[in-house]
Amino acid sequence: MKKLQTVLLVVLLAMALLIGGCSNPPDTIPGEINLLVTRDFGEEDIFDEIIQLEVQTSVMDLLNQHLDIETEYGGGFVNGINGLISGYTNTAEKEKSDWFYFINGIMTSVGATEYFPTDQDSIWWDYHSWGDIPFTPAVIGAFPQPFLNGYQGKNPGTLILAGKDCEALADSLEGYLKQAGVEDVEVQAYQETLAANREKMIIVLALWEELSKSSFWQGVQDHRDKTGWFAELSEEAFYSLNIKGEQQTSYSQEVGAILSTATGMGDATPLWLLTALDMEGMRNVMDVLVKDEDKIAKKFGVLVTNSEVIGLPVQE
Repeated sequence: MKKLQTVLLVVLLAMALLIGGCSNPPDTIPGEINLLVTRDFGEEDIFDEIIQLEVQTSVMDLLNQHLDIETEYGGGFVNGINGLISGYTNTAEKEKSDWFYFINGIMTSVGATEYFPTDQDSIWWDYHSWGDIPFTPAVIGAFPQPFLNGYQGKNPGTLILAGKDCEALADSLEGYLKQAGVEDVEVQAYQETLAANREKMIIVLALWEELSKSSFWQGVQDHRDKTGWFAELSEEAFYSLNIKGEQQTSYSQEVGAILSTATGMGDATPLWLLTALDMEGMRNVMDVLVKDEDKIAKKFGVLVTNSEVIGLPVQE
């Protein structure tokens, strides 16, 4: 059954990237985009440049202009970049390594020939192994995206949900996002229904002890194969995980986490979680996010301590 689910996932990903969102090119406005190509969950750079964006330029156009691309399935599926080829297509021994593609930190449901980026978009391709946690619908490494541009040219707005004792930190985050150019952002007291049934992009800022007994948040953790979390959170400690979802290191004091998820590919209302075991850990998280955001660049998720930012998943 698990093998069948794996095959189905690959087929669905390929089909979504081939046919999802087919439409006429929009009247895009010239500007700049960040084209980023990495491997192993952002650990190694292959290409990272600010690119001038011309009218009616697709993601595939940008790839062909700046990189050596190999395609499959009629030219709509990116099978290889700069000689780094899918381990799953056209091979007898199926190796679970492939290219995955994010717009503003959101795994897109639209193929590279059909997505036409807008000014300031972040386009990120990452080649990595996939297995027990094959699906990562949202990542944090393009911050302050997706809150700045949204997805597919549409921005539903951002709602920061502040937990107990986190109101001042939430106000600080609101101010930072506004200064970064995010126009529609507000703060409200934490309500689980707003996080679970999203109409806007949501940032939850709360201590883990407030969330830990919630069936919603436990569900997010229990279904990592769909939510893409490479951390395990408990009231006693936060654990980093490897690509197999196995515990690596535990952190029990002054530790926080920055994680994100979404409901499937192309979800324009992702859910971000900023949490910690204690208020010192929460302040560590906020310091990284608003004072040193480069430390979370190209990360799928992170744990944060007083002394380091641990990228997730942990590479063995």
